[in-house]
Amino acid sequence: MKVFFGSIEYFEQEFMIFAKKRRYIKISREQVMEIYSEIKDDLIFDFVCDDNIKKECLKNLNQASQRFLYSNETYAMSDSR
Repeated sequence: MKVFFGSIEYFEQEFMIFAKKRRYIKISREQVMEIYSEIKDDLIFDFVCDDNIKKECLKNLNQASQRFLYSNETYAMSDSR
C-alpha cells in the first residue's frame, strides 16, 4: 500500500519512525505530544510549499496524533534488529 506525503497515514508512519529512533518501548501521551511538536515545527518552519498544502498537512498531522492519543491500542515498538 502506498502512503502519500502529508496524509494521515503518512504522519502515523512518521510517529512510529520517530518512536523507533528514540527507542521508545511504548508511546506515552507525553511522547506523542513531543513527536507531534517536532513534526509540526518542521512543517511550519522548514517545509516550503503553498499555504493550503501546509494547512492540509497540519490538519492531517493533528488527526494522526489524535489517533495515537485516543486509541484503545497500545503502540508498542518491536525490536527489528
